Amino acid sequence: MDEDELHSEISEIPVASEENFQHRDPATWPKITDKTRCFLIEHRPEQDRREFFPNTLCDFDNRMRHFSSKWYEKIHPNGKKFVRTWLQYSNKKDSLFCFCCLLFLTTKTNNFSEISKGFCDWKKLNPRIPKHENNNEHQRCYSDRKTLEKNLKEGKTLNSDL
Repeated sequence: MDEDELHSEISEIPVASEENFQHRDPATWPKITDKTRCFLIEHRPEQDRREFFPNTLCDFDNRMRHFSSKWYEKIHPNGKKFVRTWLQYSNKKDSLFCFCCLLFLTTKTNNFSEISKGFCDWKKLNPRIPKHENNNEHQRCYSDRKTLEKNLKEGKTLNSDL
């Protein structure tokens, strides 16, 4: 299979799988296969940057809380901003997911990596987001994502070798 055939096959995933599949909403993703993984990496995660997100009633303090797109960025002590490209919001579940861990983590160990859950405890985003991004499993998944992304761009995948 040449590279054009691979890209053609990958681009057909939404049609061939679930009709409600939206690459920007992890809660709609089908089961992760190599084909799906390649499709999602080629289309890159998209972050919902709207100003207002839905309010959710918090069980433990009976207050309305919501996600804020400011969490997509990490501000270092020197003032530089770093975009958390791995963080994705799901409209369907009103939850956050880790793009990399959803694609590469074999044992789902936290809400950021479980399609059925997602993370939605808005009061506890700090320290949970920093804790997740500093976790060894997340860092391995992030590295795997970057490696596959690079290999897809350069046409250095197993399918292109075959």
